[in-house]
Amino acid sequence: MRWLNKYAKTFELGFQTALEYRINFLLSLISAAYPIFIQAFMWTAIYRNSSEPVVYGYTYQQMMAYTFMAGLVARIVRTGFEYEIMDDIKNGKFSQFLVQPMGYFPYRLSSYLGQKLPNLGMILGILLVVLLGLNVFFGISLEFYRVLAFLGTLTLAVVLNFLIFYCFSAIAFWVVEIGFLFEGIRIVTILLSGGIFPLEVFGPLFVRVSNLLPFKYTVNYPINVLNGKISPIETVQGMLMQGIWIILCLLMANYLWRVGSRRYVAIGG
Repeated sequence: MRWLNKYAKTFELGFQTALEYRINFLLSLISAAYPIFIQAFMWTAIYRNSSEPVVYGYTYQQMMAYTFMAGLVARIVRTGFEYEIMDDIKNGKFSQFLVQPMGYFPYRLSSYLGQKLPNLGMILGILLVVLLGLNVFFGISLEFYRVLAFLGTLTLAVVLNFLIFYCFSAIAFWVVEIGFLFEGIRIVTILLSGGIFPLEVFGPLFVRVSNLLPFKYTVNYPINVLNGKISPIETVQGMLMQGIWIILCLLMANYLWRVGSRRYVAIGG
């Protein structure tokens, strides 16, 4: 078990880093609230002027739940370590992991979970307030099994999104200046995951394409588990799909990093 101590220390360092920058994180949450409220007013106007009670397959209550939760769930699964990986590869810091008895993947995972934990507690507290507000003001009932299923799917979503961006990070072995590409990838993945609007807004073809990709299982799917839009059977099927995508992304990450490591040349200090 001694080999776990180094990763436990990495987790602790990541936790301390998150505590140092908790004010920045809080300010980013506040800034994220503006588009949420803008969308809430927009959807309220759309439903108020619509002759149908269901728009894009969502009732008004479900759409409000989706709107308020999308920003929070997207923030929970958000990564950010890809820029650190880019720096490690670009400046030669990755070399130490080739000679030291520490795997780079468990190191990054431990650091990511350590940085995520303090922020996760803050977001879950805000999420609880949002859920209570949705129940009081929009009459959304929250059965215990749906809340439990949501937490399970959210946990899998965090792991899946980590692996997705860990795969994308391997591009740094082939492209030196990749910071802007990461930002473009982030925008596309937020769109495909349903972090801006429900996927149904973009039409049936977009939904069919997104069903073939892993991104919807990081934001859109956990939210719809909680708001009751999908059945218990579909919830189980979705969790199985999350598990399958986690395995596939893990295999892909292992392949990309094995191939990329062969191309790695330490040019930094």
